[in-house]
Amino acid sequence: MSEQNLFIAFDSKKVSLSIAKILLSNGIKVNKIAERVSDILDVNKYYTSGIIIMGYCFDNQYINDIIDHIDSNISVICIGKREQLEFCDDERIFKLAVPLNKTDLICSVEMLMAVDSRYKPKSTKSYTDEKLIQSAKQVLIDVYAMSEEQAHRYMQKKSMDTGRKLVEIAKIILEI
Repeated sequence: MSEQNLFIAFDSKKVSLSIAKILLSNGIKVNKIAERVSDILDVNKYYTSGIIIMGYCFDNQYINDIIDHIDSNISVICIGKREQLEFCDDERIFKLAVPLNKTDLICSVEMLMAVDSRYKPKSTKSYTDEKLIQSAKQVLIDVYAMSEEQAHRYMQKKSMDTGRKLVEIAKIILEI
């Protein structure tokens, strides 16, 4: 498992600790559990990339207001009710609805870590590049409630940010 900066931010310390415990028991290191929005904003000062797992509302601020102040190299997994997640419109927000499935949480974190890391996946699929890209987009649409345009933009951005071809990003998404 590659090293990745990981932060947790929920109003309830009990929820934060439960998520940290799930991640740690699966070999995923948690850097910090935030207690205030300022803790999240400090991530920009000390880290160039990472993942923040947070609730739809944290420290009396909504995720759409917070994400505007987070560096674009930092991905966000938002956990909330389906009706709340519909209002998350930034392409960096991955949405997981409650009740939270542990497997979905682990797979989501691992996928983001794999896409953001310098890991080069082995080519294990014999599909055409276009089919791989469409399949990966469908995963993002189904699992993270993205539109097709958001899924494509996300994959393009990760491709540009990591210097990989779009088909490589698709393969990483499909491997997770």
